[in-house]
Amino acid sequence: MSTVTGTFKQIREQRAQGLVEDVELEYKRRIEDLCREIKQYDRSADSLLLVPTEFKPSAYMEKDLALHLNKRNATIKLEIAVDRYEYLFGPYAEASRISEIIPGWKSKITE
Repeated sequence: MSTVTGTFKQIREQRAQGLVEDVELEYKRRIEDLCREIKQYDRSADSLLLVPTEFKPSAYMEKDLALHLNKRNATIKLEIAVDRYEYLFGPYAEASRISEIIPGWKSKITE
């Protein structure tokens, strides 16, 4: 009976380890996606400055505000995702990449 109990315990531990790895991978992917998304918002905002032949200030303002609100939301999500990643799994390996996107960002673990 002890071998069966040991086997079940081993199976549970392996399954738990697999779930932890899956969650960590999902966090890493989401962080990378948010970094890419924020960079795309910056490029889109820069391209708004290319003046079309029929420039409409109100349309420009609406697009500019929408882009920057989306960027801000993505930045907040990124900060939360990195904080949660570090809480669950330890320091994020590519912290310098986060610092590029969010100037002044510092890991809460390494403080």
